[in-house]
Formats: sequence, C-alpha cells, structure tokens
Amino acid sequence: MEFFRCPCPLNGNVILDGADLGPNKDDSGRPLTKLCNAGFHTISLLCPAGKRSSPLQVTIEITGTDPSSPLEVPFQCVG
Repeated sequence: MEFFRCPCPLNGNVILDGADLGPNKDDSGRPLTKLCNAGFHTISLLCPAGKRSSPLQVTIEITGTDPSSPLEVPFQCVG
C-alpha cells in the first residue's frame, strides 16, 4: 500500500481515480492520510460549494511511501 495527503487551507473531499475517499482533514484540521495501490493515479479535491480546486487535478506516480512519510499532493480552493 501507498500513502498520500491532500493539504489545503479549506476542507474538501479527496477524489482518487474517480472514487471519493472522503475528507482531506480530520475534525481538528489536520490532513488525513489516504491509501492507494502503487502506480499512477489521478487525484483531485472537491472543494466546498462555490469554490474550485487549483490545480483541477493531478496525475502522479505514488510509490515508495509509508504512513509516517506520505506523498503530499497540495491543493488550493479558490473563488
């Protein structure tokens, strides 16, 4: 298994290859670590109503990660 996070100042839902993996942050505002198989994936962040993510999506290879050092895939939710 591989591990990644999608930090963003706002809360949003992480979308991995079209599947909703749930929120990018916990109730305390800390980024949540998500799991996936090794390889190339398309990741996006579904931002709150009226916002869109920047970038819209990222296609990236996720490999060589572990729970203590997940890959960071940052997003911004903009107006």
